[in-house]
Amino acid sequence: MSVINALLSAAFVVAIGCLPLTGQAGQATVQTETANPQPIGKQRTPDSATETGLVNRFARNQPSEGRSLFMTGQPSDGSSISVLSQGQSLPGELFACANCHRHSGLGTSEGGYQVPDITGPTLFAPIEVKQRELYAERTEGFYTRPAYTRDTLRMAITQGISSTGKTLSKVMPRYQLNDAQTDALINYLNTLDYSAPPGVSADNLQLATIITDDVSAEEKQALLSTLNQFVKEKNAQTRHEVRRVKYSPWHKDWQYDNYRHWELNLWELRGDPSTWFAQLQQYYDTNPVFAVVGGTSHQRWEPVSAFCEAQALPCLFPNTDLPPDTPGHYSIYFSAGMNLEARRVIYLLKKHSRYNKVIQVTGEDVRSTVAAETLARKVTSLSAPTVSETLSLSEYLNNPSLTSENSASTLYILWLTGPELKKLSAHSGLADATVILSSTLLNRQLDQIPGWLSEQSWLLHPYSLPGSTSQRIRSKTWLYARGIATPYERLQSNTYLALSVLTESMMHIRSNFSQDYLIERIEHMLENSPETSVYQRLSLAPGQRFASKGCYLIPLKKIDGSAEETRQYWAAPER
Repeated sequence: MSVINALLSAAFVVAIGCLPLTGQAGQATVQTETANPQPIGKQRTPDSATETGLVNRFARNQPSEGRSLFMTGQPSDGSSISVLSQGQSLPGELFACANCHRHSGLGTSEGGYQVPDITGPTLFAPIEVKQRELYAERTEGFYTRPAYTRDTLRMAITQGISSTGKTLSKVMPRYQLNDAQTDALINYLNTLDYSAPPGVSADNLQLATIITDDVSAEEKQALLSTLNQFVKEKNAQTRHEVRRVKYSPWHKDWQYDNYRHWELNLWELRGDPSTWFAQLQQYYDTNPVFAVVGGTSHQRWEPVSAFCEAQALPCLFPNTDLPPDTPGHYSIYFSAGMNLEARRVIYLLKKHSRYNKVIQVTGEDVRSTVAAETLARKVTSLSAPTVSETLSLSEYLNNPSLTSENSASTLYILWLTGPELKKLSAHSGLADATVILSSTLLNRQLDQIPGWLSEQSWLLHPYSLPGSTSQRIRSKTWLYARGIATPYERLQSNTYLALSVLTESMMHIRSNFSQDYLIERIEHMLENSPETSVYQRLSLAPGQRFASKGCYLIPLKKIDGSAEETRQYWAAPER
């Protein structure tokens, strides 16, 4: 596989003979003044939008033979095709177009290689490198080519012959497709047309943030004050940039063409989560948005995720501890939340087989229930026989006989909040037991842990340790300088980071307002972000949707230790 991957990477430069996506885009900033409880007026159709663009937006997300070949390297019936690479016949699923050119078809860069744009509007237009005369040294190796036709594109796909008549590099796979399959693939490439993106007009870019009605008024205010101030400043800082494209020299058009004024919409969800999809649909139908950013809920995020997948709508870094176990393509999360903490316990049980019984105690918070259910389900897959028992806090308090089971082979996991922990007493039988607590359920406020429980307790902590604040120095300084109170530091630091990542990514999409491409840029750039909020490290590989993958399981008495001392307690458990 490493050889194949190397060949695929080498193919980036030459495939189809398109210009690579290089260069530093101008600061793509967009803004909003306030978040309105009701959606703002109907979005104006983009000046560049065409009827064809609107049709293609719908068509590219529908199941089809061409989409299947592009995304999976297989026909829609699940059969196989073969490709020729370096003279060898290999399975087509190893060479899906999306592997290199990404879902958007707009390409990327990796290890010095540039992956070309193979969207329909690019392929069926000539490439003229006018910059060659001014910047010859920067365009060395690039070349002009005539526009592809369906016939010449068919030859490029199946025989490796470009529209210039020259042979493409031998590392560009030659797909062994019949005429019907080739036509289907070309038809799909034609749908990769981003001339009519939702939520984008000539001047504005629509964004939304989502808050559910279980969020307190104080949390909501903390979130919105951070969002509104950030977007207000971005608009103020770039208010003149949107006019530069009208007066910029021809070779700078791309640098300013992506500037838009951000407009932020507040989508508030009320009532039972089963009604959220319909509520979101109504918001979206009234005013489509380009992306959802931030937001928060204490309930399961699944209904929101399902809506975003259905609309191919990016949902960037919502503040939730209950994301779907299997995330979709369009939602990116800080971490897997309670699922990650449960898997970290499983990681411990696999390494220490002396624990043959797990007793979980849950509180009223839905996050404790989800964590306990996840752990109980995964315990059954352990190779060593392990008994799992789950009790509510009231059941545990009313069952004193459980205290006799505090042996060295029993592990107690208390999925409890701070007030719930205080209901336990030093005589509850846990004083000598091995106990695990959740930092998330304690809101990272470790002073809520009773003193008698501190000595033998271990802490699940999917964040940077309390003594480490350098990762969020930017957000702390930014919030402090603007006089924004931070009663919810995690929520507000996360929101600042989500907006910063969105801004940075928009700087690099140029005028390619593709929602898939936005996701791809975030995947590519996130690990270089100097801000990681409350997390130890954030990174995304293609297809990954949880940015923070590790979690401490550390003795509470060692949590203030040095980095060398605490490193051994950090692990990224398998999914």
